Amino acid sequence: MTARHTVLVVDDEPFVRQSLQDMLEGEGLRVVAAADLKAAHKLLQSEPVDAVVTDLQMPQGGGMALLDEVAAQGSGLPVIVITGVGTIANAVAAMKKGAFDFLQKPVDPAQLLLQVQRALEHRRLLADLSFLRRAADDRGAPERLVGDSPAMQRLRETVGQVARSDATVLITGESGTGKELVADLIHRSGPRAERNLVRVNCAAVPEALFESEFFGHRKGAFPGATTQRAGRFAEAEGGTLVLDEIGTLRPEMQAKLLQVLEGGEYQVVGESRTRRSDARVIAVSNEPLTARVQAGTFRPDLFYRLSIVPIEVPALRQHKEDLPAIARHLMERLVATRAAGAMEAAEAAGGRPAAAAAPATAALALAATASLSPPVIELLASYDWPGNVRELRNLLERALILGGGRPPDERLYRSLLESSMPDSGPGAGAGFSGAGGKSDLHLRTRLDATEKEIVLAALARSEGKKKDAASMLGIDPRNLGYYLRKHDIKDR
Repeated sequence: MTARHTVLVVDDEPFVRQSLQDMLEGEGLRVVAAADLKAAHKLLQSEPVDAVVTDLQMPQGGGMALLDEVAAQGSGLPVIVITGVGTIANAVAAMKKGAFDFLQKPVDPAQLLLQVQRALEHRRLLADLSFLRRAADDRGAPERLVGDSPAMQRLRETVGQVARSDATVLITGESGTGKELVADLIHRSGPRAERNLVRVNCAAVPEALFESEFFGHRKGAFPGATTQRAGRFAEAEGGTLVLDEIGTLRPEMQAKLLQVLEGGEYQVVGESRTRRSDARVIAVSNEPLTARVQAGTFRPDLFYRLSIVPIEVPALRQHKEDLPAIARHLMERLVATRAAGAMEAAEAAGGRPAAAAAPATAALALAATASLSPPVIELLASYDWPGNVRELRNLLERALILGGGRPPDERLYRSLLESSMPDSGPGAGAGFSGAGGKSDLHLRTRLDATEKEIVLAALARSEGKKKDAASMLGIDPRNLGYYLRKHDIKDR
Protein backbone atom coordinates (compact mmCIF):
# COMPACT_ATOMS: atom_id res chain seq x y z
CA MET A 1 0.00 0.00 0.00
CA THR A 2 1.32 3.42 -0.91
CA ALA A 3 0.47 7.03 -0.20
CA ARG A 4 -1.23 7.46 -3.53
CA HIS A 5 -4.19 5.43 -2.25
CA THR A 6 -6.90 7.33 -0.38
CA VAL A 7 -9.24 5.67 2.11
CA LEU A 8 -12.42 7.29 3.39
CA VAL A 9 -13.19 6.49 7.05
CA VAL A 10 -16.78 7.11 8.19
CA ASP A 11 -17.69 6.76 11.92
CA ASP A 12 -19.69 8.96 14.28
CA GLU A 13 -17.48 8.15 17.28
CA PRO A 14 -14.45 10.52 17.31
CA PHE A 15 -12.20 8.06 19.17
CA VAL A 16 -12.92 5.19 16.76
CA ARG A 17 -12.61 7.46 13.75
CA GLN A 18 -9.23 8.80 14.90
CA SER A 19 -7.98 5.32 15.79
CA LEU A 20 -8.83 4.00 12.35
CA GLN A 21 -7.22 7.04 10.72
CA ASP A 22 -3.98 6.65 12.71
CA MET A 23 -3.86 2.93 11.92
CA LEU A 24 -4.24 3.40 8.17
CA GLU A 25 -1.92 6.41 7.94
CA GLY A 26 0.68 4.33 9.74
CA GLU A 27 0.64 2.06 6.67
CA GLY A 28 1.39 4.95 4.33
CA LEU A 29 -2.19 5.54 3.21
CA ARG A 30 -3.84 8.91 2.80
CA VAL A 31 -6.99 9.06 4.94
CA VAL A 32 -9.97 11.41 4.76
CA ALA A 33 -12.53 11.11 7.56
CA ALA A 34 -16.23 11.89 7.97
CA ALA A 35 -18.45 11.85 11.06
CA ASP A 36 -21.73 11.26 9.22
CA LEU A 37 -23.26 10.31 5.90
CA LYS A 38 -23.61 13.90 4.69
CA ALA A 39 -19.91 14.64 5.19
CA ALA A 40 -19.03 11.31 3.55
CA HIS A 41 -21.12 12.26 0.52
CA LYS A 42 -19.21 15.55 0.12
CA LEU A 43 -15.85 13.78 0.35
CA LEU A 44 -16.88 11.19 -2.24
CA GLN A 45 -17.71 14.03 -4.61
CA SER A 46 -14.49 15.95 -4.04
CA GLU A 47 -11.78 13.39 -3.20
CA PRO A 48 -10.19 10.60 -5.30
CA VAL A 49 -11.25 7.85 -2.88
CA ASP A 50 -9.96 4.30 -3.53
CA ALA A 51 -11.69 2.46 -0.65
CA VAL A 52 -14.17 3.13 2.17
CA VAL A 53 -14.25 1.93 5.78
CA THR A 54 -17.61 2.76 7.35
CA ASP A 55 -19.57 2.07 10.55
CA LEU A 56 -22.80 0.19 10.04
CA GLN A 57 -25.01 2.20 12.40
CA MET A 58 -24.86 6.00 12.75
CA PRO A 59 -27.53 8.47 13.87
CA GLN A 60 -28.14 10.10 10.47
CA GLY A 61 -27.78 7.11 8.16
CA GLY A 62 -25.15 4.42 8.28
CA GLY A 63 -23.25 1.90 6.22
CA MET A 64 -26.25 0.51 4.37
CA ALA A 65 -27.16 3.94 3.00
CA LEU A 66 -23.54 4.54 2.02
CA LEU A 67 -23.49 1.20 0.20
CA ASP A 68 -26.56 2.28 -1.76
CA GLU A 69 -24.89 5.56 -2.74
CA VAL A 70 -21.68 3.85 -3.88
CA ALA A 71 -23.69 1.29 -5.89
CA ALA A 72 -25.64 4.11 -7.57
CA GLN A 73 -22.37 5.73 -8.67
CA GLY A 74 -21.32 2.52 -10.43
CA SER A 75 -17.68 3.20 -9.63
CA GLY A 76 -16.92 -0.22 -8.15
CA LEU A 77 -15.54 1.47 -5.02
CA PRO A 78 -14.86 -1.25 -2.38
CA VAL A 79 -16.61 -0.65 0.96
CA ILE A 80 -15.61 -2.39 4.20
CA VAL A 81 -18.39 -2.28 6.83
CA ILE A 82 -17.61 -2.47 10.57
CA THR A 83 -20.08 -2.69 13.46
CA GLY A 84 -20.28 -3.31 17.17
CA VAL A 85 -23.68 -5.03 16.94
CA GLY A 86 -23.04 -7.38 14.08
CA THR A 87 -25.36 -10.21 13.25
CA ILE A 88 -25.37 -12.75 10.45
CA ALA A 89 -28.43 -11.04 8.99
CA ASN A 90 -26.61 -7.68 8.92
CA ALA A 91 -23.57 -9.23 7.29
CA VAL A 92 -25.67 -10.94 4.62
CA ALA A 93 -27.60 -7.73 3.93
CA ALA A 94 -24.37 -5.71 3.62
CA MET A 95 -22.77 -8.24 1.26
CA LYS A 96 -25.89 -8.27 -0.92
CA LYS A 97 -25.59 -4.49 -1.25
CA GLY A 98 -22.05 -4.91 -2.51
CA ALA A 99 -19.88 -4.63 0.62
CA PHE A 100 -16.34 -5.88 0.08
CA ASP A 101 -16.17 -7.25 3.65
CA PHE A 102 -17.94 -7.07 7.01
CA LEU A 103 -15.96 -6.80 10.28
CA GLN A 104 -17.01 -6.64 13.93
CA LYS A 105 -15.77 -4.24 16.60
CA PRO A 106 -13.37 -4.23 18.27
CA VAL A 107 -11.55 -4.48 14.97
CA ASP A 108 -8.39 -6.54 14.81
CA PRO A 109 -5.85 -4.07 13.26
CA ALA A 110 -4.06 -6.79 11.30
CA GLN A 111 -7.32 -8.09 9.87
CA LEU A 112 -8.52 -4.61 8.91
CA LEU A 113 -5.23 -3.72 7.22
CA LEU A 114 -5.32 -7.01 5.31
CA GLN A 115 -8.85 -6.37 4.07
CA VAL A 116 -8.03 -2.78 3.08
CA GLN A 117 -5.01 -4.02 1.15
CA ARG A 118 -7.16 -6.62 -0.63
CA ALA A 119 -9.83 -4.02 -1.38
CA LEU A 120 -7.27 -1.69 -2.97
CA GLU A 121 -5.79 -4.54 -4.99
CA HIS A 122 -9.29 -5.55 -6.10
CA ARG A 123 -10.06 -2.01 -7.28
CA ARG A 124 -6.75 -1.77 -9.13
CA LEU A 125 -7.38 -5.04 -10.96
CA LEU A 126 -10.89 -3.96 -11.91
CA ALA A 127 -9.53 -0.72 -13.35
CA ASP A 128 -6.82 -2.52 -15.31
CA LEU A 129 -9.19 -5.14 -16.68
CA SER A 130 -11.59 -2.38 -17.67
CA PHE A 131 -8.77 -0.71 -19.59
CA LEU A 132 -7.84 -3.97 -21.32
CA ARG A 133 -11.45 -4.65 -22.32
CA ARG A 134 -11.69 -1.16 -23.79
CA ALA A 135 -8.45 -1.87 -25.60
CA ALA A 136 -9.91 -5.07 -27.02
CA ASP A 137 -12.97 -3.15 -28.20
CA ASP A 138 -10.75 -0.48 -29.76
CA ARG A 139 -8.75 -3.14 -31.56
CA GLY A 140 -11.92 -4.51 -33.13
CA ALA A 141 -13.28 -1.08 -34.03
CA PRO A 142 -13.00 0.01 -37.66
CA GLU A 143 -10.20 2.36 -38.61
CA ARG A 144 -10.95 6.00 -39.38
CA LEU A 145 -9.35 8.97 -41.09
CA VAL A 146 -7.45 11.03 -38.51
CA GLY A 147 -6.61 14.70 -38.82
CA ASP A 148 -8.29 18.09 -39.07
CA SER A 149 -6.13 19.69 -41.75
CA PRO A 150 -7.90 21.13 -44.81
CA ALA A 151 -6.61 18.19 -46.88
CA MET A 152 -8.12 15.59 -44.53
CA GLN A 153 -11.37 17.52 -44.18
CA ARG A 154 -11.74 17.57 -47.96
CA LEU A 155 -10.95 13.85 -48.12
CA ARG A 156 -13.59 13.00 -45.50
CA GLU A 157 -16.14 15.18 -47.26
CA THR A 158 -15.44 13.49 -50.61
CA VAL A 159 -15.70 10.02 -49.05
CA GLY A 160 -19.07 10.92 -47.54
CA GLN A 161 -20.41 12.17 -50.86
CA VAL A 162 -19.09 9.24 -52.90
CA ALA A 163 -20.32 6.60 -50.43
CA ARG A 164 -23.96 7.48 -51.13
CA SER A 165 -23.60 6.66 -54.83
CA ASP A 166 -22.71 3.54 -56.83
CA ALA A 167 -20.23 5.33 -59.06
CA THR A 168 -16.91 3.68 -59.87
CA VAL A 169 -14.08 5.27 -57.88
CA LEU A 170 -10.36 5.51 -58.63
CA ILE A 171 -8.25 6.06 -55.52
CA THR A 172 -4.64 7.13 -56.09
CA GLY A 173 -1.83 8.14 -53.79
CA GLU A 174 1.64 7.17 -52.66
CA SER A 175 2.27 3.85 -50.97
CA GLY A 176 1.33 3.91 -47.29
CA THR A 177 -1.07 6.86 -47.43
CA GLY A 178 -4.16 4.82 -46.52
CA LYS A 179 -5.85 4.20 -49.86
CA GLU A 180 -7.22 0.85 -48.64
CA LEU A 181 -8.70 2.62 -45.62
CA VAL A 182 -10.45 5.12 -47.91
CA ALA A 183 -11.92 2.23 -49.92
CA ASP A 184 -13.13 0.60 -46.70
CA LEU A 185 -14.75 3.83 -45.53
CA ILE A 186 -16.58 4.29 -48.84
CA HIS A 187 -17.97 0.76 -48.50
CA ARG A 188 -18.86 1.03 -44.80
CA SER A 189 -20.49 4.45 -45.20
CA GLY A 190 -22.80 3.50 -48.05
CA PRO A 191 -25.89 1.37 -48.63
CA ARG A 192 -23.75 -1.69 -49.45
CA ALA A 193 -22.14 -1.82 -46.02
CA GLU A 194 -24.01 -4.99 -44.99
CA ARG A 195 -22.73 -6.93 -48.01
CA ASN A 196 -19.25 -8.25 -48.81
CA LEU A 197 -16.16 -6.13 -49.36
CA VAL A 198 -13.89 -8.21 -51.64
CA ARG A 199 -10.28 -7.26 -52.39
CA VAL A 200 -8.21 -8.44 -55.34
CA ASN A 201 -4.52 -7.71 -55.78
CA CYS A 202 -4.35 -7.40 -59.55
CA ALA A 203 -0.56 -7.81 -59.54
CA ALA A 204 -0.95 -11.33 -58.13
CA VAL A 205 -3.45 -12.56 -60.78
CA PRO A 206 -1.79 -14.50 -63.65
CA GLU A 207 -3.15 -13.59 -67.06
CA ALA A 208 -4.11 -17.22 -67.78
CA LEU A 209 -6.31 -17.31 -64.66
CA PHE A 210 -7.83 -13.85 -64.99
CA GLU A 211 -11.29 -14.98 -66.09
CA SER A 212 -11.41 -17.78 -63.54
CA GLU A 213 -10.33 -15.42 -60.74
CA PHE A 214 -12.77 -12.64 -61.57
CA PHE A 215 -15.71 -14.48 -63.16
CA GLY A 216 -15.41 -18.02 -61.72
CA HIS A 217 -15.50 -21.36 -63.51
CA ARG A 218 -17.54 -24.55 -63.73
CA LYS A 219 -16.15 -27.94 -62.81
CA GLY A 220 -14.29 -29.39 -65.80
CA ALA A 221 -14.20 -26.09 -67.69
CA PHE A 222 -10.45 -26.53 -68.25
CA PRO A 223 -7.74 -28.99 -67.19
CA GLY A 224 -7.32 -28.78 -63.41
CA ALA A 225 -10.80 -27.34 -62.76
CA THR A 226 -11.81 -30.20 -60.45
CA THR A 227 -14.36 -28.15 -58.54
CA GLN A 228 -16.69 -25.26 -59.26
CA ARG A 229 -15.51 -21.84 -58.14
CA ALA A 230 -17.29 -18.51 -57.70
CA GLY A 231 -15.44 -15.53 -59.10
CA ARG A 232 -14.68 -12.25 -57.34
CA PHE A 233 -17.60 -10.46 -58.97
CA ALA A 234 -19.97 -13.11 -57.61
CA GLU A 235 -18.41 -12.90 -54.14
CA ALA A 236 -18.90 -9.12 -54.15
CA GLU A 237 -22.50 -9.33 -55.39
CA GLY A 238 -24.46 -6.48 -53.82
CA GLY A 239 -21.27 -5.28 -52.17
CA THR A 240 -17.97 -3.75 -53.22
CA LEU A 241 -15.06 -5.11 -55.27
CA VAL A 242 -11.73 -3.36 -54.62
CA LEU A 243 -9.14 -3.77 -57.38
CA ASP A 244 -5.75 -3.01 -55.84
CA GLU A 245 -2.74 -2.17 -58.05
CA ILE A 246 -5.06 -1.82 -61.01
CA GLY A 247 -2.25 -0.37 -63.12
CA THR A 248 -0.46 -3.75 -63.27
CA LEU A 249 -3.18 -5.42 -65.38
CA ARG A 250 -2.02 -6.40 -68.86
CA PRO A 251 -3.92 -4.90 -71.86
CA GLU A 252 -5.80 -8.16 -72.58
CA MET A 253 -7.03 -8.31 -68.99
CA GLN A 254 -7.96 -4.63 -69.10
CA ALA A 255 -10.22 -5.28 -72.09
CA LYS A 256 -12.12 -8.04 -70.29
CA LEU A 257 -12.55 -5.88 -67.18
CA LEU A 258 -13.77 -2.94 -69.26
CA GLN A 259 -16.42 -5.17 -70.84
CA VAL A 260 -17.88 -5.97 -67.42
CA LEU A 261 -17.78 -2.37 -66.25
CA GLU A 262 -19.43 -1.06 -69.42
CA GLY A 263 -22.18 -3.65 -69.79
CA GLY A 264 -22.45 -5.01 -66.26
CA GLU A 265 -22.36 -8.56 -67.64
CA TYR A 266 -19.89 -11.45 -67.56
CA GLN A 267 -19.71 -15.17 -68.25
CA VAL A 268 -18.50 -17.87 -65.87
CA VAL A 269 -15.83 -19.98 -67.59
CA GLY A 270 -17.57 -23.12 -68.87
CA GLU A 271 -21.05 -21.55 -68.95
CA SER A 272 -22.97 -20.31 -71.98
CA ARG A 273 -25.36 -18.00 -70.19
CA THR A 274 -24.56 -14.41 -69.26
CA ARG A 275 -24.71 -13.17 -65.69
CA ARG A 276 -25.25 -9.62 -64.49
CA SER A 277 -23.01 -8.05 -61.91
CA ASP A 278 -24.25 -5.92 -59.03
CA ALA A 279 -20.87 -5.15 -57.49
CA ARG A 280 -19.57 -1.66 -57.02
CA VAL A 281 -15.97 -1.32 -58.24
CA ILE A 282 -13.29 0.72 -56.50
CA ALA A 283 -9.88 0.79 -58.20
CA VAL A 284 -6.68 1.59 -56.28
CA SER A 285 -3.32 2.62 -57.69
CA ASN A 286 0.00 3.70 -56.15
CA GLU A 287 0.82 5.76 -59.22
CA PRO A 288 -1.09 8.17 -61.46
CA LEU A 289 -2.63 6.06 -64.20
CA THR A 290 -2.34 8.99 -66.61
CA ALA A 291 1.37 8.20 -66.94
CA ARG A 292 0.56 4.62 -67.98
CA VAL A 293 -2.10 5.87 -70.39
CA GLN A 294 0.44 8.19 -72.03
CA ALA A 295 2.95 5.36 -72.20
CA GLY A 296 0.38 3.17 -73.94
CA THR A 297 0.33 0.46 -71.27
CA PHE A 298 -3.13 1.31 -69.89
CA ARG A 299 -6.30 1.66 -71.95
CA PRO A 300 -7.66 5.22 -72.01
CA ASP A 301 -11.26 3.99 -72.14
CA LEU A 302 -10.76 1.86 -69.03
CA PHE A 303 -9.06 4.77 -67.27
CA TYR A 304 -12.02 7.07 -67.96
CA ARG A 305 -14.47 4.35 -66.91
CA LEU A 306 -12.66 3.81 -63.61
CA SER A 307 -12.12 7.47 -62.77
CA ILE A 308 -15.73 8.62 -62.71
CA VAL A 309 -14.90 9.86 -59.21
CA PRO A 310 -11.13 10.25 -58.74
CA ILE A 311 -9.83 10.55 -55.18
CA GLU A 312 -6.20 11.35 -54.38
CA VAL A 313 -5.06 10.55 -50.86
CA PRO A 314 -2.49 13.16 -49.73
CA ALA A 315 1.00 12.17 -48.66
CA LEU A 316 1.77 12.64 -44.97
CA ARG A 317 4.34 15.37 -45.72
CA GLN A 318 1.52 17.37 -47.33
CA HIS A 319 -0.46 17.59 -44.08
CA LYS A 320 2.14 17.38 -41.33
CA GLU A 321 -0.09 19.38 -39.02
CA ASP A 322 -2.03 16.12 -38.57
CA LEU A 323 1.05 14.14 -37.54
CA PRO A 324 0.58 14.51 -33.74
CA ALA A 325 -3.01 13.23 -33.89
CA ILE A 326 -2.09 10.44 -36.34
CA ALA A 327 0.89 9.30 -34.25
CA ARG A 328 -1.15 9.17 -31.05
CA HIS A 329 -3.97 7.32 -32.82
CA LEU A 330 -1.55 4.76 -34.23
CA MET A 331 0.13 4.28 -30.85
CA GLU A 332 -3.23 3.79 -29.17
CA ARG A 333 -4.13 1.12 -31.72
CA LEU A 334 -0.76 -0.60 -31.27
CA VAL A 335 -0.94 -0.68 -27.48
CA ALA A 336 -4.58 -1.74 -27.71
CA THR A 337 -3.53 -4.77 -29.73
CA ARG A 338 -0.79 -5.64 -27.23
CA ALA A 339 -3.07 -5.06 -24.26
CA ALA A 340 -5.89 -7.08 -25.77
CA GLY A 341 -3.47 -9.90 -26.46
CA ALA A 342 -2.36 -9.85 -22.83
CA MET A 343 -5.97 -9.91 -21.67
CA GLU A 344 -6.78 -12.87 -23.92
CA ALA A 345 -3.74 -14.73 -22.61
CA ALA A 346 -4.76 -13.94 -19.03
CA GLU A 347 -8.31 -15.10 -19.56
CA ALA A 348 -7.09 -18.27 -21.27
CA ALA A 349 -4.75 -19.04 -18.38
CA GLY A 350 -7.28 -18.06 -15.69
CA GLY A 351 -6.63 -17.31 -12.03
CA ARG A 352 -4.97 -14.46 -10.16
CA PRO A 353 -1.44 -15.02 -11.54
CA ALA A 354 -2.76 -14.25 -15.03
CA ALA A 355 -4.79 -11.27 -13.82
CA ALA A 356 -1.73 -9.93 -12.03
CA ALA A 357 -0.08 -9.34 -15.43
CA ALA A 358 -2.83 -6.95 -16.48
CA PRO A 359 -1.66 -3.90 -14.46
CA ALA A 360 1.82 -3.93 -16.02
CA THR A 361 0.35 -4.19 -19.51
CA ALA A 362 -2.13 -1.38 -18.88
CA ALA A 363 0.56 0.83 -17.35
CA LEU A 364 2.89 0.24 -20.31
CA ALA A 365 0.09 1.03 -22.75
CA LEU A 366 -0.66 4.36 -21.09
CA ALA A 367 3.04 5.25 -20.74
CA ALA A 368 3.77 4.36 -24.37
CA THR A 369 1.07 6.74 -25.57
CA ALA A 370 2.36 9.42 -23.18
CA SER A 371 5.88 8.91 -24.61
CA LEU A 372 4.78 10.90 -27.67
CA SER A 373 5.77 14.10 -25.90
CA PRO A 374 6.13 17.48 -27.66
CA PRO A 375 9.89 16.96 -28.23
CA VAL A 376 9.23 13.52 -29.76
CA ILE A 377 6.43 14.89 -31.94
CA GLU A 378 8.73 17.69 -33.09
CA LEU A 379 11.37 15.09 -33.91
CA LEU A 380 8.89 13.00 -35.92
CA ALA A 381 7.65 16.08 -37.75
CA SER A 382 11.21 16.87 -38.88
CA TYR A 383 11.16 13.80 -41.16
CA ASP A 384 9.45 13.73 -44.56
CA TRP A 385 8.03 10.17 -44.25
CA PRO A 386 8.45 8.85 -47.80
CA GLY A 387 6.61 5.70 -46.65
CA ASN A 388 3.81 7.88 -45.26
CA VAL A 389 1.48 6.67 -42.49
CA ARG A 390 2.54 3.04 -42.92
CA GLU A 391 6.17 3.98 -42.28
CA LEU A 392 5.15 5.99 -39.22
CA ARG A 393 3.15 3.06 -37.84
CA ASN A 394 6.05 0.66 -38.40
CA LEU A 395 8.43 2.98 -36.57
CA LEU A 396 6.08 3.29 -33.59
CA GLU A 397 5.69 -0.49 -33.46
CA ARG A 398 9.47 -0.97 -33.52
CA ALA A 399 9.76 1.54 -30.69
CA LEU A 400 7.30 -0.49 -28.62
CA ILE A 401 9.12 -3.75 -29.31
CA LEU A 402 12.63 -2.39 -28.70
CA GLY A 403 11.49 -0.55 -25.58
CA GLY A 404 12.10 -3.80 -23.70
CA GLY A 405 8.91 -3.60 -21.65
CA ARG A 406 9.32 0.10 -20.97
CA PRO A 407 7.85 3.10 -22.81
CA PRO A 408 10.11 4.35 -25.62
CA ASP A 409 12.16 7.45 -24.90
CA GLU A 410 13.26 10.26 -27.20
CA ARG A 411 16.69 8.70 -27.74
CA LEU A 412 15.14 5.47 -29.04
CA TYR A 413 12.76 7.36 -31.32
CA ARG A 414 15.70 9.36 -32.72
CA SER A 415 17.77 6.24 -33.32
CA LEU A 416 14.90 4.52 -35.12
CA LEU A 417 14.12 7.62 -37.14
CA GLU A 418 17.71 8.01 -38.25
CA SER A 419 17.73 4.36 -39.32
CA SER A 420 14.84 5.13 -41.68
CA MET A 421 16.98 7.51 -43.73
CA PRO A 422 19.12 6.51 -46.73
CA ASP A 423 22.55 5.53 -45.46
CA SER A 424 24.62 5.93 -48.58
CA GLY A 425 25.38 8.51 -51.22
CA PRO A 426 25.66 12.29 -51.05
CA GLY A 427 21.97 12.73 -50.30
CA ALA A 428 21.95 10.57 -47.18
CA GLY A 429 19.86 12.11 -44.47
CA ALA A 430 17.99 14.39 -46.82
CA GLY A 431 14.64 13.25 -45.50
CA PHE A 432 15.46 14.31 -41.93
CA SER A 433 15.94 17.88 -40.78
CA GLY A 434 16.38 17.26 -37.05
CA ALA A 435 19.61 17.66 -35.11
CA GLY A 436 22.03 14.79 -35.43
CA GLY A 437 20.87 13.75 -38.91
CA LYS A 438 24.32 13.92 -40.54
CA SER A 439 25.09 12.12 -43.74
CA ASP A 440 28.47 10.84 -42.48
CA LEU A 441 26.81 8.53 -39.94
CA HIS A 442 26.14 4.91 -40.84
CA LEU A 443 22.57 4.72 -39.57
CA ARG A 444 22.00 0.97 -39.93
CA THR A 445 25.09 0.37 -37.82
CA ARG A 446 23.81 2.75 -35.17
CA LEU A 447 20.44 1.02 -35.07
CA ASP A 448 22.08 -2.40 -34.76
CA ALA A 449 24.27 -1.08 -31.95
CA THR A 450 21.22 0.23 -30.09
CA GLU A 451 19.38 -3.06 -30.62
CA LYS A 452 22.37 -5.00 -29.29
CA GLU A 453 22.58 -2.77 -26.22
CA ILE A 454 18.90 -3.39 -25.47
CA VAL A 455 19.28 -7.16 -25.80
CA LEU A 456 22.40 -7.13 -23.58
CA ALA A 457 20.59 -4.99 -21.01
CA ALA A 458 17.69 -7.45 -20.91
CA LEU A 459 20.07 -10.40 -20.47
CA ALA A 460 21.92 -8.57 -17.71
CA ARG A 461 18.75 -7.63 -15.89
CA SER A 462 17.45 -11.19 -16.13
CA GLU A 463 20.83 -12.59 -15.01
CA GLY A 464 21.14 -14.53 -18.23
CA LYS A 465 17.72 -16.19 -18.08
CA LYS A 466 16.61 -16.14 -21.70
CA LYS A 467 12.92 -16.63 -20.98
CA ASP A 468 12.87 -13.61 -18.64
CA ALA A 469 14.96 -11.56 -21.08
CA ALA A 470 12.56 -12.34 -23.91
CA SER A 471 9.66 -11.28 -21.70
CA MET A 472 11.35 -7.93 -21.02
CA LEU A 473 11.96 -7.46 -24.73
CA GLY A 474 8.33 -8.25 -25.51
CA ILE A 475 9.23 -11.07 -27.89
CA ASP A 476 8.63 -14.79 -28.01
CA PRO A 477 11.45 -16.70 -26.24
CA ARG A 478 11.95 -18.73 -29.42
CA ASN A 479 12.80 -15.52 -31.30
CA LEU A 480 15.51 -14.42 -28.89
CA GLY A 481 18.00 -16.75 -30.57
CA TYR A 482 17.74 -14.70 -33.76
CA TYR A 483 18.94 -11.57 -31.98
CA LEU A 484 21.70 -13.49 -30.17
CA ARG A 485 23.02 -14.85 -33.49
CA LYS A 486 22.55 -11.51 -35.27
CA HIS A 487 24.71 -9.64 -32.75
CA ASP A 488 27.06 -12.56 -31.98
CA ILE A 489 26.07 -12.58 -28.32
CA LYS A 490 27.50 -15.69 -26.65
CA ASP A 491 26.06 -17.53 -23.66
CA ARG A 492 27.70 -16.45 -20.47
